[in-house]
Amino acid sequence: MADLQEIVDDLEAEIRRPISVEDRRWRLLAHSVQPAEADPVRRSSILTRETSPEVAAWLEGLGLKRARELVDLPANDELGMRRRGCLPIRHGDALLGFLWVIVGDRPLTPSEREAITRSGEEVARNLWERRRAADERRERTIAHLEALLQGRPGAARELADTLRWPETGGAYAIAVTDVDPDRLRRRRGDLAWTGTTILARDPAKLAESLEQAGATGGVSATFADLAQAPEALNQAKIAALCAPALNQRVATYDRLGSWALVATLWDGAGRPEPPPPITQLAAHRRAQPLLDALEGLLEHGGDVAAAAAALSMHRATLYRRLERVEEITGLDLANGDDRLLAHIGLRILKLATAVASTRD
Repeated sequence: MADLQEIVDDLEAEIRRPISVEDRRWRLLAHSVQPAEADPVRRSSILTRETSPEVAAWLEGLGLKRARELVDLPANDELGMRRRGCLPIRHGDALLGFLWVIVGDRPLTPSEREAITRSGEEVARNLWERRRAADERRERTIAHLEALLQGRPGAARELADTLRWPETGGAYAIAVTDVDPDRLRRRRGDLAWTGTTILARDPAKLAESLEQAGATGGVSATFADLAQAPEALNQAKIAALCAPALNQRVATYDRLGSWALVATLWDGAGRPEPPPPITQLAAHRRAQPLLDALEGLLEHGGDVAAAAAALSMHRATLYRRLERVEEITGLDLANGDDRLLAHIGLRILKLATAVASTRD
């Protein structure tokens, strides 16, 4: 199979024009060295290896993904694009990418068009073989990752060999999310995934990447040994469980504090209802301000002044609401055990409410 860069270089040598090849998502795969005729769009593509959203939107609107022959594109001064030719690269009906040539002020000659079409056929063979190899590698990766997450002996070594990642001494995290990993603004080689579970290598800012992609879910703590992935998967699930209860799109396990323990125990116990005092309070007709008052007190360690300030409430009002809480629930908020029961109960209530809203 001809090397993609060699195909591009040979075509550039033949027609003496800037050439590039992109995948079907407008990401740069190879380009020739022709700086004299480069425009801002080409320079940006070479530097970032991808096409800016503005340019991609314009290209999508031109219908290039439906074309089957060389398309002549006019210049777009607003975007900084010179006149171009674009040849969609296909294998049968499958769109694999695009071969680009900057035309500029000199129209393409018939012989140049023939050379571009001929090179396009070579590019198609190259990209199809790449796709087949990537699919096979992806299937192996999924099988090894699923075995790893199930704790099968030897799976860590098999996955490490497939991905060429260190089995130990790395930096990894597991994410459980609803997002397509292709939408994450990360290098694809840093991720392996199966279904809604993502294994990230070098996981710094993984939660931020998920949020930028509009995802919801949870991220485990960082771990160094791939064999620790099953434990990290459980952490990611607990973080995903806590996220909506904390009004977060994506939660990270090592930032959950005591929420992690409460959620783990609650989930392991079969997700029971909150204790009766809290269910009684939640059923009251003025439940929300009373729940807020109780939570404010508990979150501030019993400091009424601090809780009132956080709630933007007069202390007298807070005292009255807390007295009403004690009347409804039978709790003594001066008693440490009752305060602990109330605090855990409130968190269980939030977890249960979040789960119920997710089902709806």
